[in-house]
Amino acid sequence: MTDPLFRPLELGSLTLPNRLVMTTVKLGYAAPGSGTVTERHRAFYRRRAHGAALLTTEPLYIHADGRELPTQLAVDDDACTPGLEELVRTVHDAGGRIMAHINHAGRAANPKLVPEGRRVSASDAPCPANGVVPRPLGRAEIGALVEAFADAGGRVRDAGFDALEIPFSHGYLIHQFLSPHTNHREDAYGGSFDNRLRFGREVLAAVRERVGPDLPIVVRMNARDYVEGGLELDDAHILAPTLGELGVDALSISSGTMCESVPYCLYPSATPRANLLPMAAQIRDVAGLPVIVAGRIRTPAVARAALSDGQTDLIGLCRPLLADPDWLPKAGAGDEDLILPCAGCHQGCLAELRKGEGTHCIFNPETGREAETGLVPTDEPRRVMVAGGGPAGLEAAAVAAERGHHVSLFEQTDRLGGQLALAARPPYKEDYADVIRYLERKAERSGVHIELRTRVTAPSPPPKGG
Repeated sequence: MTDPLFRPLELGSLTLPNRLVMTTVKLGYAAPGSGTVTERHRAFYRRRAHGAALLTTEPLYIHADGRELPTQLAVDDDACTPGLEELVRTVHDAGGRIMAHINHAGRAANPKLVPEGRRVSASDAPCPANGVVPRPLGRAEIGALVEAFADAGGRVRDAGFDALEIPFSHGYLIHQFLSPHTNHREDAYGGSFDNRLRFGREVLAAVRERVGPDLPIVVRMNARDYVEGGLELDDAHILAPTLGELGVDALSISSGTMCESVPYCLYPSATPRANLLPMAAQIRDVAGLPVIVAGRIRTPAVARAALSDGQTDLIGLCRPLLADPDWLPKAGAGDEDLILPCAGCHQGCLAELRKGEGTHCIFNPETGREAETGLVPTDEPRRVMVAGGGPAGLEAAAVAAERGHHVSLFEQTDRLGGQLALAARPPYKEDYADVIRYLERKAERSGVHIELRTRVTAPSPPPKGG
């Protein structure tokens, strides 16, 4: 029987060779000030081109007032197009496909980047996460932003992207119009569902006119906002088929807002695993469109079951592909025990991003450093002893063995993992134990000889005068 992960799928005019999509993740690798593509971007996406049928860029801001990061990628000016074109070429040369995600953050924009008076939204509903009280957009400004989305779509088309994604989700600008929690307008853009959808409908129409009939357009939408007075699953049941009528080619199902319910946008370790799958199945039934769903789908077994049960058409992975770009090839080869699992810790992919370092992964040191030289085989194999079987010792031992050295690791206790084993004990931190199991298997597969209950001590110095 064909592995459901590797069945092809038609997404509009685009043929996907498997059922895995890398969903959007903020990287913070762009050139400061210009928001242009860097070699760090190209190396990051090149490394993952074989690991998913379709990669999604980090959010590309369509207007400077909609930025979240000082080093966020831009698509707000024609000067961005050559760099984006080179990014697309890099992914295509590596055998992959890539979708551009274009966005305006509205009230969720970074107040350090957007001056007061230019922080805008549907209404003046404040954003608790950043303290912004936005200014309601005027009618002329709404028209200008519709045109900005269309211009961004034209640049995406010109750069050669394989698809285009627009978020009606996560508490960003289009969602701010769509949700009654943030839309208190009394004009044609507020009140009824149709009025609240008007801005999004105008954006879709303008973008489709600009990109033409063949470029697939995906809309990311919420199953639930997890906000009092926000959108619920019943609203998603109405929105999904409406988007199909508006010419959307697929839906990417997510949840939460970046102002009120951030955990349900980013899904850290304490959030439930794969909880969007039942909701995505309902949306899929009413939408008549292919559906992508993400949210702590950590293992190939869960992904295969979701596909086989008809809960979704495509599996969305984001942080799992930061942890292990080879997630899909390993699943296909039966090496699932060698997949480095995402622990949902958000230490490298969020904490480092907030510090201005760009996205990393604390368990995969190559993430964000793909442009640097990888492992270099040794010309002089040596005997290497590693004292201590914590995560650092296991990683060092495996890397030394992969380089060609003969490695023995000694651990004085009867278990591996060191302090990480303690970190896995509190509630909701159990996923750290999966990382320990991965590190142990990686070391063993690399040829490391492991000795437990063996204490390493320094030799006694010779007696004086002897």
